[in-house]
Amino acid sequence: MSYPIIICEDQITQLNQLETIIQNYILFHSDLFEIKLKTQSPVEVEKYLKTFKPSQGIYFLDIDLNHTIDGIDLAEKIRESDVQAKIIFTTTHEEMLPLTIKRRVETLGFVTKDQPLDDYRAEIVELLTLAQQRIDAVRTNAHQAFIFSIGSQQFVVNLHDVYFIEPSELPHRVRLYTKNGHYEFYGKLSELEKQYPSLIRINRSCLANPLNMQEINFKTREIHFEADLVRVFSIGKAAKIKERLKQPLN
Repeated sequence: MSYPIIICEDQITQLNQLETIIQNYILFHSDLFEIKLKTQSPVEVEKYLKTFKPSQGIYFLDIDLNHTIDGIDLAEKIRESDVQAKIIFTTTHEEMLPLTIKRRVETLGFVTKDQPLDDYRAEIVELLTLAQQRIDAVRTNAHQAFIFSIGSQQFVVNLHDVYFIEPSELPHRVRLYTKNGHYEFYGKLSELEKQYPSLIRINRSCLANPLNMQEINFKTREIHFEADLVRVFSIGKAAKIKERLKQPLN
C-alpha cells in the first residue's frame, strides 16, 4: 500500500522543482509514497479528494495560489476529507503561520521558499522522513505493519498486502511476496512466525497470510494467492488451515 502525495503550487517552476525533490526522495528512501497529483489549481485537488477519497495523504500546498481558494482554505477542505492528512505549507509568507494555527489545520511543517535551494531541499526531505516515521508508528501500533531491513534501509509493508514468506536460495535469507512485488532480506521463518502470529505455516518452508488466500483446493492441496502464484500446503496442515479460515480475518 502506498500513500499519496499531492502537490498544489501555482508557479510552474516551483511546482516542477518540488516534484523533483520528492521523486528523488522516493527513489532513494522509500517506496511507501507515490505522487498522485501535481497541479497549479486548488480546484483539481478538490476534485481529487471527491473522486479518490485518499487516506493519510501528504499534501504540499502553497498558501498564495492566486485563486479565490488559498492554501489555508484548501487545507481545511483536505482535513475534512482526509482526517489523517499530513499537510505541509510552502510559501514566501511566513507571517501567515499564525493563521494556519488559528484555523486549526494541524500542519506537519511550514517551509519558506525564499531560501537557498539546498536548505529548501533539506527541509522537504526532513518533513518527508517525519511523515514516514509517523505513518510507520501508526501502522505498527495497529499491528498492520510488516517491517524488515535491506542493508541500511528499512521497509514497512502493510501486513494486509503480504502473501507469504519462504526461504531464499541464498543462505540465511527469506523471500517476501506481496501484492506489490517481492523482497529478499535476512531473516528466519521461525522468528517471523512468532513476530507475526496472523501468518500461518502451510508447510515447513512457507509462512502464509490467510487473508490473501484467494482459492484453496483441498484435493490438490494448492493455495492460489494470484492466478499464477500458487503454493502447496502439507497434508497435516489442512485442518489448521480450515480452522483458521473460520476465524475472523482482520
